[in-house]
Amino acid sequence: MTRPSPAPPFEQASALLKYAGRSARTENALATLLGLIQAVLTIALAWQVASMLAQAVYPASLSTSQLPDAQAWLTLAAIMVGRVLSGYSQKRIANRASIKIRQRLRQLALNACFELNIRLFPHFRVAEISNVLATEIDKQRGYFADFVSQKNLALFMPLAIIIATAQVSWLVPLIFLLTAPLVPVFMMLVGFKAADASRANLQQLNRLGDLLADRLKNLTALQLARRCDAEAGQLFNQSEQYRHSTMSVLRLSFLSGTVLEFFSAISVAIVAVYLGLFFLGKYDIGSYDGYGLFAGVFILMLAPEFYLPLRRMGALYHERADAISLAEQLIRLQQLAAQQPLTQSASHSSIPALQQLSVGQLVSGDGHGVHQPVSFSLQAGDRLLLDGPSGSGKTTLLDTLAGLRPATAGSIFINQQPCSVLLHPDWLAQLGYLSQQPELLFASIRDNLCLGRNFSDDQLYQALASARAEQLVLQLPGQLDYHISDRGGYLSGGQAQRIALARVFLHRPALLLLDEPSANLDQQTASEFMQQLRHYSDAGGIIIMASHRPAERDFFNHHLQLQRVTTEQQGAA
Repeated sequence: MTRPSPAPPFEQASALLKYAGRSARTENALATLLGLIQAVLTIALAWQVASMLAQAVYPASLSTSQLPDAQAWLTLAAIMVGRVLSGYSQKRIANRASIKIRQRLRQLALNACFELNIRLFPHFRVAEISNVLATEIDKQRGYFADFVSQKNLALFMPLAIIIATAQVSWLVPLIFLLTAPLVPVFMMLVGFKAADASRANLQQLNRLGDLLADRLKNLTALQLARRCDAEAGQLFNQSEQYRHSTMSVLRLSFLSGTVLEFFSAISVAIVAVYLGLFFLGKYDIGSYDGYGLFAGVFILMLAPEFYLPLRRMGALYHERADAISLAEQLIRLQQLAAQQPLTQSASHSSIPALQQLSVGQLVSGDGHGVHQPVSFSLQAGDRLLLDGPSGSGKTTLLDTLAGLRPATAGSIFINQQPCSVLLHPDWLAQLGYLSQQPELLFASIRDNLCLGRNFSDDQLYQALASARAEQLVLQLPGQLDYHISDRGGYLSGGQAQRIALARVFLHRPALLLLDEPSANLDQQTASEFMQQLRHYSDAGGIIIMASHRPAERDFFNHHLQLQRVTTEQQGAA
């Protein structure tokens, strides 16, 4: 299956919805055509019923051609069957259009997620993405099925009824024209408020999902801290806020429907009162040659049908508020993906080889830097030690160099060219990052080492030997196929650290970032690990490492002392 072409950037939610609607252009055209057929059949039905009723009550006064009773009933039955079939076909085709449009929106969201990868977080939380993909898109079924066709019918069907009623009266079409704007005007007034309520409701839903996911993730810690009852109370309070937000949306929905029904009923009543007073002889205006039973029945049957598409459009306008909220979420997602600093389609060789790294005035963190601006340059084989007290920003600086968070200020230069490495896949492919807590997969040791690449068992055991983990794996049941958890479960902290070290030695990245890698290792293993790092740097690898062990300081040929930014300095900035 060919991958669909990427969606163009959107600035407005309505443009995104219009773009998604193009995927069902044929279905929408057919639905509109079937709607017009229903409009014609509705006018024909009113004409036929009025003719038959006038013939039955005043046969001598009927000026139209006389139809046999059997033929009249067959014509009426054919019209009614045609209306039912066209309405049924329109719903089927509209549902097909809704499926296509929702698939397009879901594909757009998934493509953005795939492009962003881990960059998706923390801008979008897991609950927010799952709500959009699994709930919010499907919730717009009715809107995507009916909005385009009803938008066209809200124009064409009233116009057709005005033309039809103009054949027997000149005042009734004028009443229709004067009262019709009341429905869309109040529809828009209520719709603006409904849009704000829909956004607030979606925000409350995301907050509830985030809270639930976070508490489930840390359930064991909450149980140990005896905080389950208190956190259950917080979940209840958040669910109550979501309930109140949902009820606000429902109240506006009922208000919108009530307003539309009220003005539609008032408009129909104006026509009915006008005809009633005319038949009572109170005035003689609005007709060409007076009204008979045929004209009165014909107009009264078409009056509710004139406002019906406007009322349906009003209901869909309320659903449009939900669709706009969804589209705004997708635009945020698309704009975040568009901020990718370098194109993902670039080949691996298009990123300069990591031979020299310069960081000028780099300050990491959000808002204010957590450490004073730093500058340093490295070449192949260099070993840089990051030193400083706790909280001085060593881990934050490593995260920034790894492309996991943006720099507050400054630039990174590769081969004297400024580059933005924020979560760029080609940059990530050239570096290794070993944090204080090893990141492992809930999978076999082989999968944790290979990470999707192909290595022979000899290569795997050689890397394990370099990390002093070969004997550990050989003693496990299944050896390389032994399964561990994502937190290194079934292994001690030091053993999990060795597996992570073996993975670093196996992939041999051009740049190696280490955050207290020997913290969980004994002295002998740490010494042997540093020796392996020396072999790595002698082969041309660059090492940037944060460490507190005094014995490791002589290993480095560059030293960087980080100073934390004080509150006074932040205020001065």
